[in-house]
Amino acid sequence: MRLSFVIPTRNQAHFIRKCIDSCLAQGIADAEVIVVDGLSTDGTQEILRGYGDRIHWASEKDSGQSDALNKGVRKARGDIIAWINSDDYYPSADVLAPVLARFAADPQLDVVYGDGMVVDTEYRTIRRLRAQPALSARSILLFAGAPVSQPSLFFRRELFLQLGGVDESLHWTMDYDLWIRMFERARKAEYMPALLSCTTSHADAKTIHGMLHQIGEVGRIKRRHAGRFDLSGLDRARLWSGFASMYVYWAVARLGLVRVS
Repeated sequence: MRLSFVIPTRNQAHFIRKCIDSCLAQGIADAEVIVVDGLSTDGTQEILRGYGDRIHWASEKDSGQSDALNKGVRKARGDIIAWINSDDYYPSADVLAPVLARFAADPQLDVVYGDGMVVDTEYRTIRRLRAQPALSARSILLFAGAPVSQPSLFFRRELFLQLGGVDESLHWTMDYDLWIRMFERARKAEYMPALLSCTTSHADAKTIHGMLHQIGEVGRIKRRHAGRFDLSGLDRARLWSGFASMYVYWAVARLGLVRVS
């Protein structure tokens, strides 16, 4: 199975080296690392040049992370896509080999996912993000919060392209929308009970400074998809009470009562 790492980025020079190094450390034969940079102005391009021909990269104007991701996957030549943002990384050098082995063992398997970890800028653990073992499009829709850490989910490029990629009108929760559509279409999805990625929480992270915008986009996605599922009254109560709890979390975070970075 050929693997493509796709890394959308903009102005994250402080983090991107660790991200790329963790991809290269996997030692996967014939893998490619594709970085799509949105005209960074913080020295990112100099860092990328330093990798020579070990990575493929381009720096050009785009309309945001969703646009950059779609460009990267379209350029990719791999069967399997590892989408990882530039402020995230893989916790060890043996993450991807067992993931690829799962795909190779079952041609019907379209998605493999596992657990994640949130760390601070000193790479100290904030919390573990345990994925739901038996995800479906319906359970993702009803779930309050993130049912799986974005860089801990790997998928076949062909399925991504069949779905039309991520919705470029979404700037905060394009992964949530993609997972609903992807799990609805996937032939098979499999959970691995292992730590597959680390997400760095920092003040400039989109999900930190834009949490309120993110919550609003989640509501938009839930409304978009809810009508396509046969939801009971209890299901709808669960859906919208869970959504309301996100505003409670935002308020608690604003008061400094929970650690988010």
